[in-house]
Amino acid sequence: MNLTFRILTIVCVVLLVVTVGVNILQRFTQNVDHCCCESRDLYLRQPPLFGPDVLELQLRLKTLGYFTGDADGVYDSRTAEAVRAAQRDLGVPVDGIARVEFWHLLYHGEDATDHEELAPPEGELHIEIYLHKLELTVFSDGEPYVTYPISPGRPATPSPMGEWRIVDKSYRPNDAFGTRWMRLSVPWGGYGVHGTNAPWSIGTVASLGCIRMYNKDVETIYPWIPIGTKVIITGNYHVTFKTPYRRGRVGQDVVLVQWAMRDLGFCPGEANGTFDEEMEAAVKEMQEFFGLEPTGIIGDTEFWLLGVQ
Repeated sequence: MNLTFRILTIVCVVLLVVTVGVNILQRFTQNVDHCCCESRDLYLRQPPLFGPDVLELQLRLKTLGYFTGDADGVYDSRTAEAVRAAQRDLGVPVDGIARVEFWHLLYHGEDATDHEELAPPEGELHIEIYLHKLELTVFSDGEPYVTYPISPGRPATPSPMGEWRIVDKSYRPNDAFGTRWMRLSVPWGGYGVHGTNAPWSIGTVASLGCIRMYNKDVETIYPWIPIGTKVIITGNYHVTFKTPYRRGRVGQDVVLVQWAMRDLGFCPGEANGTFDEEMEAAVKEMQEFFGLEPTGIIGDTEFWLLGVQ
């Protein structure tokens, strides 16, 4: 009986260790749903691979003198030959395949912002990201604490302006998301603040909408930032509007309407891109203030009053 009990105990312990280990591994390597960055091997095939990650690779190889001609985002024979040429010079196996680790070899320079070692801020934290400045600033008790350079989304794939929250954090295996990932509460996509395996892109507009940082920079702030931290992203790119706006609407345009309502003195809640119950109540309050029927729907008249451009 004692032997059986001991065997069962050992089996339970082993199962527990395996389960915990699998959960940790999944947490470390989990895919980020709908994320705006690519993390894949690039190689010749038919039909050819294509996408923003191929374009970024071509541009980097062109900067280094390996790729000639127009960068078109298609992994063709020219691209594969450029990769092979770089591999020969780097002294690595020459196969024309751009794996995740190959990207790290294409960078020569600093991979962190030149800051003195910082103690964790002691006050209440929030983050502000300025797309037009290519900067991210951590605030402590409302005062700027430290600023880092970033790479936000391209004009065709802009980063989401608004007031978001950190809803998930995870370590990464130094892939396209670098070594750290902090997901934002954007309701129309999987956007986040993360590191990068393309550090040369920092200080340029290069991502598919996420906020890239140098790995060492995001590693510095990662332990400071708890789940629920507020992240405010502002910019000046063009947004298309289309009335009417009613409860249930979600999008970047809703954020700007929420900010416009706030500027007029009404409170639609956080500018989170969601036309929810709180925003509907604020719209009715605004309509009553201006002598309009309190429908809770933003039509052309309300839109004109808001002065949204």
